[in-house]
Amino acid sequence: MSGPVLFVWGSLPFEVYPLNTHEMQHVTGTDWARKEIAGAAIHREWVGENNEEIHLRGRVFPHFFVSFSRQSGGQSSGGLGHLDVMDNMRRLGQAHVLMRGDGWHFGWFVIERLMRGHTFLGQDGIGQQISFEATFQRVPAPFDPTGYFPSFWTGVGQ
Repeated sequence: MSGPVLFVWGSLPFEVYPLNTHEMQHVTGTDWARKEIAGAAIHREWVGENNEEIHLRGRVFPHFFVSFSRQSGGQSSGGLGHLDVMDNMRRLGQAHVLMRGDGWHFGWFVIERLMRGHTFLGQDGIGQQISFEATFQRVPAPFDPTGYFPSFWTGVGQ
């Protein structure tokens, strides 16, 4: 019962279900060196690109979708497992390509920060609704991007 893919980071799809993203913010900037000159306006010299960040915000509903999935004979963590995978990828410092659902390639990104907020806690301590925000930071392409894909696929399905 997954929906359209909104974003993909490496092998992790952000879909309508189970890992829902409802908001995206893209922040870019330029770096300028200030040069103060006596008696004149401040001169600025272009130094280059500044940080590029993408913030993805979403919500998952683990209790609802787990019970719904079990009724239909499927296995699902209701998005909770997806958040764990994303956090492990962050913890390992993995850089992956970030793509939008229409195929637009943003470049190589790492997750710099992942925030999760549980509301309406169940008796297991897990929120019935978990909102999250992932802060992605652009990084240079790996030295040998062709070596990335064979090593990436060797871990799939194990």
